[in-house]
Amino acid sequence: MGLDAVEIILRTEELFAISIADDEAEAVRTVGDLYGLICSKLNLTPLPSPTTSSELPRITDKQSKYLILRTHTPLPPPPNSLPWSPQSVWDALVAIFVDRQGLRAEDVLYHARIVQDLGVD
Repeated sequence: MGLDAVEIILRTEELFAISIADDEAEAVRTVGDLYGLICSKLNLTPLPSPTTSSELPRITDKQSKYLILRTHTPLPPPPNSLPWSPQSVWDALVAIFVDRQGLRAEDVLYHARIVQDLGVD
């Protein structure tokens, strides 16, 4: 797993306050795989084919620094979606790929292969 992929996993763990074991991370091939893993750790039923909302959640620098200091305290889900919902998890995951990889939201699809299609090394 390359540095970019590790960064995506770490950011995911921070945002959702979950732990992803190395063997779980190694098994993730698509965005949908990662989405399903997050949902399972949050005890949510994933959407079968989620679509991205028109407005993605944003994480400010202040919130990002707070997460680094307190990795076991998740950020609250986006407004109007308390607690985490399958849709807000999907949107936050897409936001992670957009933020960390500079991808366009419309390129982060459920069946997209993380390495081959999105270029995450």
